[in-house]
Amino acid sequence: MNILFVDDLPDTCEVFKLAFRLDGHTTRVAHNGVDAVTAIREEKFDAVIMDVEMPQLNGWDAVTQIRQLPNGDGVPIIMFTAYGTQADRTRAREAGADDLMQKPVLPNELISRIKELRKNA
Repeated sequence: MNILFVDDLPDTCEVFKLAFRLDGHTTRVAHNGVDAVTAIREEKFDAVIMDVEMPQLNGWDAVTQIRQLPNGDGVPIIMFTAYGTQADRTRAREAGADDLMQKPVLPNELISRIKELRKNA
């Protein structure tokens, strides 16, 4: 799979990128919502994994914008956050995300969830 991973922490991005590569996936990294929207404009992805709290453009707003783009219409989007209340889950769905997972989350958990979402699409 070709995955867009979006998080403002460079170390987190590198860890997930490495883990996904070891599992046979390619990963493009973005460090904020603005870069994520740009990436979706430039490239087709099989899945997007998006942090909620980021500078410049947060995850909620980035997902809303991504869903309006041709490459972002049907792609599975999983958001992740340190919180994860029911209100956060509702907000994620309203933004257009397919799921919201609570940190800490392991790379293999994200891949499993992506595969499940793609299978049910």
